[in-house]
Amino acid sequence: MNELKFNINEIINIINKLFPNSKIKYYKRFSQGLVSQSFKVKINNPNKNLVIKLSRLKNKDRIHKNNLILDYLNKNKIPAPRLYFDGVVNRKFVTIMEYSSGEVATRIYKDSNDILRRKILFNVGKNLKKIHDLDIPLFWNHQEHEIKNIREWKKWTLLRIKKYLKFFSKKLENYNLFEKELINFWNILKNKDIDFVPLHWDYHLSNLNVDYKGQITGIFDFDNAMKGHSLADIAQTNYWILFEFNDNKNFNYFLRGYKKEFTKDELKMIKGYLILHILAVSRTIWFRQKRLGWIIKKHKKILEGILIK
Repeated sequence: MNELKFNINEIINIINKLFPNSKIKYYKRFSQGLVSQSFKVKINNPNKNLVIKLSRLKNKDRIHKNNLILDYLNKNKIPAPRLYFDGVVNRKFVTIMEYSSGEVATRIYKDSNDILRRKILFNVGKNLKKIHDLDIPLFWNHQEHEIKNIREWKKWTLLRIKKYLKFFSKKLENYNLFEKELINFWNILKNKDIDFVPLHWDYHLSNLNVDYKGQITGIFDFDNAMKGHSLADIAQTNYWILFEFNDNKNFNYFLRGYKKEFTKDELKMIKGYLILHILAVSRTIWFRQKRLGWIIKKHKKILEGILIK
């Protein structure tokens, strides 16, 4: 696939509409994802760092939604970059936003001692709670799984439980134990008045920037954002900490950052959502097992650890 071209004259024309008489001092590409190519751009008059993202038109709706969410968070004093521009320019979708300081949290966390890891996780949990406390704007929706209320969330969750249990009925050792866990999870969930909130739905350290004191400096990638139960977001963060770092001992600091205390039923539901998420990801990659079999094996180890716990 051909790369999208960074046309400096085209970009400076857009920037000059935002910051008259400014000039580009330098630019460099720092990310080439599946959806967008991202560039760090230094301008003067004013002296400022910007991020320019170039995306294909087929992805413009999801990119626009992500941009609206980031700007919404910024206006609500949550560490997300300010949006300056997004729109179609010369057959591509261009985004211009503030540059977030700090480093990707995954990099810092990997090389940190337990003290810094706990500070990072505490602040990551605190940041997620701020997001969950926001009012849900109209643009906070999912392109495939649009859930409008608590009733629809519970119905969708039950369908997922049945689908994944059916798929793994003859594929997992200790299947009966996982079936029992998810049935118990559902019996708690179905009778609860849950927190229905804006979910990130991919909330992990690779989608956050932090500084070397463990403070959150940026949050990104809301392409999958949807509405739902707050505890499901927490379970996804738990999954990524286990998967990337095999770090189960420090996750309580994330929970402490999120709120002072969780009930026993809430902790059981987080565990249920964690199992459900692992089964969901495993089912998605099952048919590519030759190439991604190592992920299936790692998931099985994580699941074994959950049962032991």
